[in-house]
Amino acid sequence: MVANYSLCFPIVAARHRLQALPSQHSYERDTPLYGVHTILYAYRQGGIRRLYPGFGLGLIGQTLSATYESGLNQVLSSTITSTRKKSTLNYILSSILAKGLALAINIPLYPLYRNALILRVQSESARTRIVIHTPQDFIQLYKQDLRDYLPPYKSSRNILSTFLPSCILNLITEKVLIFIYKHIFQKFSTTTTQQDSSSNNNTATSTTKKKKDSTVLHTFYPEIACGVISSIITRALSYPVDTVIFKLMVQDSGILKVNTTYNGFFDCIRKTWYEEGGWKAFYPGWGIGVLEIGMGYVILEASWWAYRCIEWKLAVPGSSDTKAVKKARKLRNKLL
Repeated sequence: MVANYSLCFPIVAARHRLQALPSQHSYERDTPLYGVHTILYAYRQGGIRRLYPGFGLGLIGQTLSATYESGLNQVLSSTITSTRKKSTLNYILSSILAKGLALAINIPLYPLYRNALILRVQSESARTRIVIHTPQDFIQLYKQDLRDYLPPYKSSRNILSTFLPSCILNLITEKVLIFIYKHIFQKFSTTTTQQDSSSNNNTATSTTKKKKDSTVLHTFYPEIACGVISSIITRALSYPVDTVIFKLMVQDSGILKVNTTYNGFFDCIRKTWYEEGGWKAFYPGWGIGVLEIGMGYVILEASWWAYRCIEWKLAVPGSSDTKAVKKARKLRNKLL
Protein backbone atom coordinates (compact mmCIF):
# COMPACT_ATOMS: atom_id res chain seq x y z
CA MET A 1 0.00 0.00 0.00
CA VAL A 2 2.94 2.33 0.69
CA ALA A 3 4.37 1.55 -2.74
CA ASN A 4 0.99 2.23 -4.32
CA TYR A 5 0.74 5.62 -2.60
CA SER A 6 4.33 6.60 -3.42
CA LEU A 7 4.41 5.53 -7.06
CA CYS A 8 0.92 6.79 -7.88
CA PHE A 9 1.41 10.16 -6.19
CA PRO A 10 2.88 11.97 -9.24
CA ILE A 11 -0.10 10.78 -11.29
CA VAL A 12 -2.56 11.89 -8.61
CA ALA A 13 -0.86 15.30 -8.31
CA ALA A 14 -1.10 15.84 -12.08
CA ARG A 15 -4.79 14.86 -12.03
CA HIS A 16 -5.52 17.28 -9.20
CA ARG A 17 -3.88 20.12 -11.15
CA LEU A 18 -6.18 19.52 -14.10
CA GLN A 19 -9.26 19.18 -11.88
CA ALA A 20 -8.60 22.41 -9.99
CA LEU A 21 -8.09 24.65 -13.03
CA PRO A 22 -11.20 25.53 -15.08
CA SER A 23 -10.82 24.81 -18.79
CA GLN A 24 -13.22 24.65 -21.71
CA HIS A 25 -13.72 21.28 -23.43
CA SER A 26 -10.96 19.65 -21.35
CA TYR A 27 -12.47 16.19 -21.91
CA GLU A 28 -11.18 16.07 -25.49
CA ARG A 29 -7.71 17.20 -24.44
CA ASP A 30 -7.12 15.03 -21.37
CA THR A 31 -6.17 11.73 -22.96
CA PRO A 32 -3.74 9.30 -21.28
CA LEU A 33 -1.02 10.51 -23.67
CA TYR A 34 -1.64 14.10 -22.59
CA GLY A 35 -1.35 12.90 -18.99
CA VAL A 36 2.08 11.44 -19.70
CA HIS A 37 3.18 14.72 -21.31
CA THR A 38 1.89 16.64 -18.26
CA ILE A 39 3.90 14.50 -15.84
CA LEU A 40 7.05 14.76 -18.00
CA TYR A 41 6.63 18.53 -18.24
CA ALA A 42 6.38 18.81 -14.46
CA TYR A 43 9.55 16.71 -14.12
CA ARG A 44 11.45 18.95 -16.55
CA GLN A 45 10.32 22.05 -14.66
CA GLY A 46 11.38 20.97 -11.18
CA GLY A 47 12.72 17.43 -11.16
CA ILE A 48 11.57 14.80 -8.67
CA ARG A 49 10.48 17.42 -6.14
CA ARG A 50 7.98 18.83 -8.62
CA LEU A 51 6.40 15.38 -8.96
CA TYR A 52 5.83 15.10 -5.19
CA PRO A 53 4.40 18.46 -4.01
CA GLY A 54 2.64 18.03 -0.67
CA PHE A 55 3.61 14.36 -0.42
CA GLY A 56 4.45 14.58 3.28
CA LEU A 57 1.28 16.55 4.05
CA GLY A 58 -0.86 13.69 2.80
CA LEU A 59 0.95 11.24 5.08
CA ILE A 60 0.61 13.62 8.02
CA GLY A 61 -3.11 14.01 7.38
CA GLN A 62 -3.68 10.26 7.18
CA THR A 63 -1.63 9.67 10.34
CA LEU A 64 -3.50 12.34 12.30
CA SER A 65 -6.87 11.04 11.13
CA ALA A 66 -6.09 7.41 11.98
CA THR A 67 -4.59 8.29 15.38
CA TYR A 68 -7.52 10.54 16.30
CA GLU A 69 -10.14 7.97 15.29
CA SER A 70 -8.34 5.19 17.15
CA GLY A 71 -8.02 7.23 20.34
CA LEU A 72 -11.60 8.44 20.10
CA ASN A 73 -12.92 4.89 19.69
CA GLN A 74 -10.99 3.72 22.73
CA VAL A 75 -12.32 6.55 24.87
CA LEU A 76 -15.95 6.44 23.75
CA SER A 77 -16.53 2.74 23.11
CA SER A 78 -16.99 1.85 26.77
CA THR A 79 -19.16 4.93 27.36
CA ILE A 80 -21.49 4.16 24.47
CA THR A 81 -21.78 0.51 25.54
CA SER A 82 -22.70 1.44 29.11
CA THR A 83 -25.28 4.06 28.04
CA ARG A 84 -26.89 1.54 25.68
CA LYS A 85 -27.67 -0.73 28.62
CA LYS A 86 -29.06 2.10 30.78
CA SER A 87 -31.16 4.28 28.48
CA THR A 88 -32.03 4.40 24.79
CA LEU A 89 -32.13 8.20 24.78
CA ASN A 90 -28.68 8.48 26.36
CA TYR A 91 -27.38 5.97 23.84
CA ILE A 92 -28.71 8.04 20.92
CA LEU A 93 -27.26 11.25 22.35
CA SER A 94 -23.89 9.66 23.02
CA SER A 95 -23.81 8.23 19.47
CA ILE A 96 -24.55 11.68 18.03
CA LEU A 97 -21.81 13.16 20.22
CA ALA A 98 -19.35 10.49 19.07
CA LYS A 99 -20.19 11.18 15.43
CA GLY A 100 -19.72 14.91 15.95
CA LEU A 101 -16.36 14.42 17.61
CA ALA A 102 -15.32 12.12 14.78
CA LEU A 103 -16.16 14.85 12.26
CA ALA A 104 -14.28 17.48 14.29
CA ILE A 105 -10.97 16.22 12.90
CA ASN A 106 -11.95 17.75 9.55
CA ILE A 107 -11.51 21.25 11.01
CA PRO A 108 -7.68 21.04 11.24
CA LEU A 109 -7.41 18.65 8.29
CA TYR A 110 -9.26 20.78 5.73
CA PRO A 111 -6.69 23.65 5.76
CA LEU A 112 -3.96 21.03 5.52
CA TYR A 113 -5.47 19.41 2.43
CA ARG A 114 -6.33 22.79 0.89
CA ASN A 115 -2.76 24.02 1.10
CA ALA A 116 -1.48 20.66 -0.11
CA LEU A 117 -3.67 21.16 -3.19
CA ILE A 118 -2.24 24.65 -3.64
CA LEU A 119 1.27 23.16 -3.60
CA ARG A 120 0.26 20.74 -6.37
CA VAL A 121 -1.39 23.36 -8.56
CA GLN A 122 0.95 26.32 -8.15
CA SER A 123 3.52 27.08 -10.84
CA GLU A 124 4.80 30.07 -12.77
CA SER A 125 2.62 29.89 -15.86
CA ALA A 126 0.14 31.95 -17.84
CA ARG A 127 -2.68 30.96 -15.49
CA THR A 128 -1.09 30.40 -12.08
CA ARG A 129 1.56 31.81 -9.78
CA ILE A 130 3.50 30.44 -6.81
CA VAL A 131 2.15 31.57 -3.43
CA ILE A 132 3.89 29.08 -1.11
CA HIS A 133 7.66 29.54 -1.35
CA THR A 134 8.74 28.51 2.15
CA PRO A 135 7.39 26.52 5.09
CA GLN A 136 6.62 29.85 6.75
CA ASP A 137 4.27 30.71 3.87
CA PHE A 138 2.50 27.40 4.36
CA ILE A 139 2.10 27.95 8.11
CA GLN A 140 0.75 31.46 7.53
CA LEU A 141 -1.85 30.24 5.03
CA TYR A 142 -2.78 27.36 7.33
CA LYS A 143 -3.39 29.73 10.23
CA GLN A 144 -5.39 32.01 7.97
CA ASP A 145 -7.66 29.11 6.98
CA LEU A 146 -8.12 28.12 10.62
CA ARG A 147 -9.21 31.67 11.48
CA ASP A 148 -12.10 31.27 9.02
CA TYR A 149 -13.82 29.05 11.60
CA LEU A 150 -13.73 31.79 14.24
CA PRO A 151 -16.02 34.83 14.60
CA PRO A 152 -16.76 37.08 12.79
CA TYR A 153 -16.55 34.43 10.03
CA LYS A 154 -15.16 36.70 7.32
CA SER A 155 -14.87 33.78 4.92
CA SER A 156 -18.11 32.02 5.80
CA ARG A 157 -18.80 31.50 2.10
CA ASN A 158 -15.75 29.21 1.87
CA ILE A 159 -17.02 27.20 4.83
CA LEU A 160 -20.48 26.75 3.33
CA SER A 161 -19.38 26.16 -0.26
CA THR A 162 -16.26 24.03 0.27
CA PHE A 163 -15.74 22.79 3.82
CA LEU A 164 -19.23 21.41 4.43
CA PRO A 165 -19.51 19.71 0.98
CA SER A 166 -16.10 18.12 1.48
CA CYS A 167 -17.16 16.75 4.89
CA ILE A 168 -20.40 15.38 3.44
CA LEU A 169 -18.49 13.87 0.52
CA ASN A 170 -16.06 12.14 2.90
CA LEU A 171 -18.96 10.61 4.85
CA ILE A 172 -20.72 9.38 1.72
CA THR A 173 -17.59 8.00 0.04
CA GLU A 174 -16.64 6.15 3.23
CA LYS A 175 -20.03 4.42 3.34
CA VAL A 176 -19.99 3.67 -0.40
CA LEU A 177 -16.44 2.34 -0.20
CA ILE A 178 -17.32 -0.07 2.61
CA PHE A 179 -20.47 -1.22 0.82
CA ILE A 180 -18.68 -1.89 -2.48
CA TYR A 181 -15.78 -3.60 -0.70
CA LYS A 182 -18.07 -6.00 1.17
CA HIS A 183 -20.06 -6.80 -1.98
CA ILE A 184 -16.97 -7.47 -4.12
CA PHE A 185 -15.17 -9.43 -1.40
CA GLN A 186 -18.21 -11.65 -0.85
CA LYS A 187 -18.38 -12.31 -4.58
CA PHE A 188 -14.68 -13.14 -4.76
CA SER A 189 -14.96 -15.46 -1.75
CA THR A 190 -17.92 -17.30 -3.30
CA THR A 191 -16.11 -17.67 -6.61
CA THR A 192 -12.94 -18.95 -4.91
CA THR A 193 -14.91 -21.51 -2.88
CA GLN A 194 -16.65 -22.82 -5.99
CA GLN A 195 -13.33 -23.07 -7.82
CA ASP A 196 -11.72 -24.98 -4.94
CA SER A 197 -14.62 -27.47 -4.69
CA SER A 198 -14.67 -28.07 -8.43
CA SER A 199 -10.91 -28.59 -8.54
CA ASN A 200 -11.14 -31.26 -5.85
CA ASN A 201 -13.75 -33.17 -7.83
CA ASN A 202 -12.18 -32.78 -11.23
CA THR A 203 -8.42 -32.95 -11.72
CA ALA A 204 -8.82 -31.80 -15.29
CA THR A 205 -9.22 -28.24 -14.08
CA SER A 206 -5.65 -28.07 -12.77
CA THR A 207 -4.41 -26.39 -15.93
CA THR A 208 -7.07 -23.68 -15.66
CA LYS A 209 -6.26 -23.16 -12.00
CA LYS A 210 -2.58 -22.65 -12.81
CA LYS A 211 -3.53 -20.01 -15.32
CA LYS A 212 -5.66 -18.23 -12.76
CA ASP A 213 -2.80 -18.37 -10.25
CA SER A 214 -0.90 -15.98 -12.53
CA THR A 215 -3.14 -13.03 -11.78
CA VAL A 216 -3.37 -11.10 -8.56
CA LEU A 217 -7.16 -10.81 -8.64
CA HIS A 218 -7.62 -14.54 -7.98
CA THR A 219 -4.81 -15.47 -5.62
CA PHE A 220 -2.88 -12.65 -3.96
CA TYR A 221 -4.73 -11.54 -0.86
CA PRO A 222 -8.25 -10.97 -2.27
CA GLU A 223 -8.94 -8.31 0.36
CA ILE A 224 -6.20 -6.10 -1.12
CA ALA A 225 -7.50 -6.53 -4.66
CA CYS A 226 -11.05 -5.85 -3.49
CA GLY A 227 -9.83 -2.76 -1.64
CA VAL A 228 -8.20 -1.39 -4.78
CA ILE A 229 -11.25 -2.13 -6.95
CA SER A 230 -13.67 -0.56 -4.48
CA SER A 231 -11.41 2.49 -4.19
CA ILE A 232 -11.34 2.93 -7.98
CA ILE A 233 -15.13 2.65 -8.26
CA THR A 234 -15.69 5.07 -5.38
CA ARG A 235 -13.22 7.55 -6.85
CA ALA A 236 -15.00 7.41 -10.20
CA LEU A 237 -18.36 8.06 -8.53
CA SER A 238 -17.04 11.01 -6.52
CA TYR A 239 -14.94 12.43 -9.37
CA PRO A 240 -17.42 15.20 -10.42
CA VAL A 241 -17.87 16.43 -6.85
CA ASP A 242 -14.10 16.37 -6.30
CA THR A 243 -13.69 18.57 -9.37
CA VAL A 244 -16.13 21.15 -7.99
CA ILE A 245 -14.52 21.14 -4.52
CA PHE A 246 -10.99 21.50 -5.94
CA LYS A 247 -12.06 24.52 -8.02
CA LEU A 248 -13.57 26.16 -4.95
CA MET A 249 -10.48 25.36 -2.87
CA VAL A 250 -8.10 27.28 -5.15
CA GLN A 251 -10.49 30.21 -5.53
CA ASP A 252 -9.37 33.29 -3.56
CA SER A 253 -6.10 31.54 -2.66
CA GLY A 254 -3.99 33.94 -4.75
CA ILE A 255 -2.74 31.14 -6.94
CA LEU A 256 -4.88 32.06 -9.96
CA LYS A 257 -3.77 35.09 -11.97
CA VAL A 258 -7.38 35.51 -13.09
CA ASN A 259 -9.48 34.56 -10.09
CA THR A 260 -12.69 32.59 -10.57
CA THR A 261 -16.02 34.03 -9.47
CA TYR A 262 -18.02 31.08 -8.17
CA ASN A 263 -20.66 32.16 -5.68
CA GLY A 264 -20.96 28.79 -4.02
CA PHE A 265 -21.06 25.06 -4.56
CA PHE A 266 -24.12 24.96 -6.82
CA ASP A 267 -23.04 28.05 -8.75
CA CYS A 268 -19.76 26.27 -9.52
CA ILE A 269 -21.72 23.27 -10.80
CA ARG A 270 -23.88 25.53 -12.99
CA LYS A 271 -20.94 27.46 -14.49
CA THR A 272 -18.93 24.29 -15.07
CA TRP A 273 -21.86 22.74 -16.93
CA TYR A 274 -22.73 25.73 -19.10
CA GLU A 275 -19.30 27.30 -19.65
CA GLU A 276 -16.92 24.35 -19.85
CA GLY A 277 -18.72 21.65 -21.86
CA GLY A 278 -21.60 19.93 -20.04
CA TRP A 279 -21.19 16.74 -18.05
CA LYS A 280 -17.79 16.01 -19.59
CA ALA A 281 -16.39 19.13 -17.92
CA PHE A 282 -16.70 17.40 -14.54
CA TYR A 283 -14.09 14.81 -15.60
CA PRO A 284 -10.96 16.83 -16.35
CA GLY A 285 -7.83 14.70 -16.21
CA TRP A 286 -9.73 11.50 -16.93
CA GLY A 287 -6.80 10.22 -18.98
CA ILE A 288 -4.51 10.54 -15.98
CA GLY A 289 -7.12 8.62 -14.00
CA VAL A 290 -6.69 5.76 -16.49
CA LEU A 291 -2.93 5.90 -15.92
CA GLU A 292 -3.54 5.77 -12.17
CA ILE A 293 -5.64 2.62 -12.49
CA GLY A 294 -2.99 1.00 -14.68
CA MET A 295 -0.21 1.90 -12.26
CA GLY A 296 -2.18 0.48 -9.34
CA TYR A 297 -2.65 -2.82 -11.16
CA VAL A 298 1.04 -3.01 -12.11
CA ILE A 299 2.04 -2.42 -8.49
CA LEU A 300 -0.28 -5.17 -7.26
CA GLU A 301 1.03 -7.64 -9.84
CA ALA A 302 4.64 -6.73 -8.99
CA SER A 303 3.88 -7.24 -5.29
CA TRP A 304 2.40 -10.65 -6.07
CA TRP A 305 5.44 -11.81 -8.02
CA ALA A 306 7.78 -10.47 -5.34
CA TYR A 307 5.78 -12.42 -2.76
CA ARG A 308 6.01 -15.60 -4.85
CA CYS A 309 9.77 -15.18 -5.34
CA ILE A 310 10.35 -14.71 -1.62
CA GLU A 311 8.13 -17.69 -0.84
CA TRP A 312 10.04 -19.83 -3.35
CA LYS A 313 13.39 -18.67 -1.92
CA LEU A 314 12.37 -19.51 1.65
CA ALA A 315 10.62 -22.77 0.82
CA VAL A 316 11.99 -26.01 2.25
CA PRO A 317 12.37 -28.75 -0.42
CA GLY A 318 9.77 -31.48 0.06
CA SER A 319 7.75 -29.46 2.58
CA SER A 320 5.05 -26.84 2.53
CA ASP A 321 6.78 -24.91 5.33
CA THR A 322 9.22 -22.05 4.79
CA LYS A 323 12.68 -21.97 6.35
CA ALA A 324 11.57 -19.30 8.80
CA VAL A 325 8.63 -21.45 9.96
CA LYS A 326 10.89 -24.49 10.30
CA LYS A 327 13.41 -22.57 12.43
CA ALA A 328 10.63 -21.20 14.61
CA ARG A 329 9.31 -24.71 15.25
CA LYS A 330 12.78 -25.98 16.18
CA LEU A 331 13.24 -23.11 18.59
CA ARG A 332 9.84 -23.75 20.16
CA ASN A 333 10.64 -27.44 20.62
CA LYS A 334 13.93 -26.58 22.33
CA LEU A 335 12.23 -24.15 24.70
CA LEU A 336 9.54 -26.67 25.55
